[in-house]
Amino acid sequence: MAETLYQLTVRKGPKVGETFLLETISLTVGRDPVSDIILNDPEVSRQHARFTQTDTGYQVQDLGSTNGTFVNGQRLEAEPVDLQPGFTISMGSGVTLIYNLVPTGNALAETMVDQSGFGEMAQQANGIDEEDAEWKAAVPNLPQFDEEPEVPEGWEPDPSPPFTPPPPAAAAPLVPSPDEEEAAKQKRRNTIIAVTAVILLLCCCGFILFMYYVGGDLLLEALGLV
Repeated sequence: MAETLYQLTVRKGPKVGETFLLETISLTVGRDPVSDIILNDPEVSRQHARFTQTDTGYQVQDLGSTNGTFVNGQRLEAEPVDLQPGFTISMGSGVTLIYNLVPTGNALAETMVDQSGFGEMAQQANGIDEEDAEWKAAVPNLPQFDEEPEVPEGWEPDPSPPFTPPPPAAAAPLVPSPDEEEAAKQKRRNTIIAVTAVILLLCCCGFILFMYYVGGDLLLEALGLV
């Protein structure tokens, strides 16, 4: 097997700019979550293509995808095709991958700097450092943060205790107004009158029933009419 490392870089489709390192003998690409490289695009089948390691690098094979796999614009048949660095692999019309060597050593560092856009920033930072050094040389010595502040002669701390806010005043008890007291009394009077009326009514009803069933005969006997 070849010792050179290869990678796939997404040029078009989901995860644009992301790089996938080809480290295993065989790996699959598709929308299926069990795929080694997952590309969630409607043009990509669940199991779209397979990359297999050879003595000279990798080869790609279409796995019967709906929209096809293309190498440099040519659609693949059932047989796998050997890849060369710089080849373009397309999956349908929505995904494009670039097959390349993995940069090593200084080439890798330069690639990372170029991709991140930090090269110019680093040069600007160096220029700032030089200007900062010249500025510091022209400015008089400033006090360091770890120096203790000077205390005026004769100064003493204030011995008075710190201010403590007074506790909040207790809320005054609620006192009912005269109108409320009068209303309460009138309510009690009405309740007593209603209870008394009910009791008198029950007594009258009981007396009438008693006279109807029993008292009438006793009254007639007392009058000698029976």
